[in-house]
Formats: sequence, C-alpha cells, structure tokens
Amino acid sequence: ELVLIIICFRSDGTINFSDLKAIRLELNNAGIRLNTSPPRIVIKERTRGGIHFTYKGHQLMDAEEVKALMNELKVRNAGVYFSEPDITPDELIDFVFGNRIYTREFVVINKSDLMETPIPPEKITDAIGHEHWVMISAKNKENINTLKHNIFTELNLIRVFLKPPRQEADMDEPIILHEGDTLENLCRKIHKRFISDYRYSLVWGKSAKHPGQKFENLDHIIEDGDIISIYLKR
Repeated sequence: ELVLIIICFRSDGTINFSDLKAIRLELNNAGIRLNTSPPRIVIKERTRGGIHFTYKGHQLMDAEEVKALMNELKVRNAGVYFSEPDITPDELIDFVFGNRIYTREFVVINKSDLMETPIPPEKITDAIGHEHWVMISAKNKENINTLKHNIFTELNLIRVFLKPPRQEADMDEPIILHEGDTLENLCRKIHKRFISDYRYSLVWGKSAKHPGQKFENLDHIIEDGDIISIYLKR
C-alpha cells in the first residue's frame, strides 16, 4: 500500500534529487506505478469481429491506433471501452498485461545531520513533486517518531483498545486496523469465535455518540482511539 523511498544528504551537505528520479525509474521498469490509479478501461474479449473501440471524453488515441496496439499485444477480437479521458498507450499496455502494482510513495530524506545550510520545505516539496516526505537523521534519531506517525497516517491505520468486560482497558497494546473498519473486522482479527458468539459491544471514543454506547450489530464503523468492550454469548 505504500513504498518508502529513501534518499540521503551527501557528504558535502547537499541532496541530489536525481537519485529520487533514478529510483522511480527503476520501480516503473519493475511494473510499479507510483501515485496513480489503474486506468478505467474495460476489455471484453470475443471470438470474432476484430477490435471495437468506444470511449468517453477526449482521447489521445483513435480507433485505428487502439486496434494496432491491441493487435501488437496479441488481442485480435475484443470490445475496448475507455471510461475516462486521455488514456495513454502505456496505460492500455499496463491494463492488458494486468500485472502492474499501483501504490503511493513516501519519501524519506536521511542524514539530515550532514545538512549545512537549511533548505526551505517548499523547495524540497517542489523538487519531490508532493508533500509526502520527511527529513530524518537515523544517526542522531531525529524525527524518527514523526516518520513513524507519517507512515501510520499514510497507510490509513487506526488504533483501537480492548477493554475486557468489567476490567480496565489495555492502553499499552492497541489493535491496528484500517480506517473504515467495523466491529466485524475487529472481531475477525481477534478470533472467529468473536463473530459466531457475538452479543454486543460497548464503545467509548469518537465513533460513539456517548461513552459506553451499546452496539448489537457488527457493522458499526470504529475510529482511531476507540475503547471497546466485546460481550460474547455464554
């Protein structure tokens, strides 16, 4: 779900952002597509009729170009539909191959202890192309907690804390889930018995309208920091 790209300050106190460009190129050559989504294309292969091309919005390729490219890719008979504008030939190739990985990147700039002249953050953002980066010094342990927090946020993770019935909540060992997860996801992560024998839950936190709100259904969406007591059938 996330690729961490690490570049470093050099011994002269500068950053060469061409290192980042080279890493991105290597990842692209390996079939990893950064900071983009799969193209919205539908291909329905059939036994005859050649290539039939339909599309929505402005396109960069016409019907003949799509047909030629599909034939190059050994697809002779199919309906091809572009449901978003400006699909590129490379995106069509990626879709036909079907083995590309689409994910996001987060850039870590290490060895900030070598930096001699502070670099304005906006200059770094411009060089990287987005704001998803952090500067650290692994040697001096600077900004390590910020890095951990950013990774946690980028992965859309949340922490929930279990409170055994009639006991104190365990605030030292959170259970890690994803944003949008429900009580059902939580129960499945603990043990399948928590699904089959589920009675209700009491929830304290942002997802509850009041402290200790009772939920008899498993479809309640929980939020980061929630404290949850789960009651099972005896």
